[in-house]
Amino acid sequence: MALMPLVIAGGMAEGYLEDVAEKKAQLAQIEAFKTEWLFKTGMTNLQNRREQRKAGEARVAEAKRFGFSQKSAMALEMSGQLEFELGKVKSLIEKNKLSENYIPTLVAYLEGKVDNDVDLAESISRGLQSDSLLTEEEQSLGLINSLGDLTKLQEEFLKTTTGGRTSIPAFQYTPTKGARIELSDIKSIRSQLASTLNTIYANSFQINQMGDVSFTQNAKPEVQQLFNTLADKTKMLAEDPTNSYSPTSALNTVIGAIQTSQFVPPNVVVEKLDEAITTPNFNWNPFRTNTSPTNPATNNPPSNNNNPVND
Repeated sequence: MALMPLVIAGGMAEGYLEDVAEKKAQLAQIEAFKTEWLFKTGMTNLQNRREQRKAGEARVAEAKRFGFSQKSAMALEMSGQLEFELGKVKSLIEKNKLSENYIPTLVAYLEGKVDNDVDLAESISRGLQSDSLLTEEEQSLGLINSLGDLTKLQEEFLKTTTGGRTSIPAFQYTPTKGARIELSDIKSIRSQLASTLNTIYANSFQINQMGDVSFTQNAKPEVQQLFNTLADKTKMLAEDPTNSYSPTSALNTVIGAIQTSQFVPPNVVVEKLDEAITTPNFNWNPFRTNTSPTNPATNNPPSNNNNPVND
């Protein structure tokens, strides 16, 4: 009878050990299942990343064929704007409407933004590196090597959940631009510029009933050059994606900049045009070569009555 407590105690210990072993086996099975799930999900994610990268590289390569630089194309790809730009450019080319200035202007704007922002430049630089993402095989090997440590495996898996390249904020420009200014708009621009300049340079232009402009015998070469410069500047502003000018508002801006430039030599007006456009109430007085009655309120000669149409 004295042996009974020992037998009972031994049986209980054996049962306890079996229960512990069973629970350990169940835990190991759970951990194995979690490990397998993470591994398979990670592999799927890695494959998706690889496919996203290949698609992005294809878009960048296509953009370069249209005239984008590697840096500008990569910047648009990383901001998520390249796919839209490619679709727009291809559509405009098919319709023979793409402005010859659009892509060079946009490229210059994008590269300027990147070069003047240290963090942005670093992000683009990483994107330009061909080995900026490990290959799928290299990342898979890293996951396999970490299978013994579930915490490390989870950390490695989380690194694969961000998709392709690091994204950057969208660039601010006018995405609806890209098309050339229509001939009807160009004719209207030239007609209104000629009308304005006629009040400054003594009837140097003729405008027929169709709105076509021609130079008169009074038009000096420097006045003709000024007219062409103003027309080109208006067109450039209207097509420039870095502003929101329409053809009409671009014309109003250019006329507003020069309409008080009486008695300023035409070559000086050309030289100071950009400054006059960007400076509100630009003062032409220091550049006048003759004197005339002035408007006391503005200290400038009276402006002409030409009023370009509004948008």
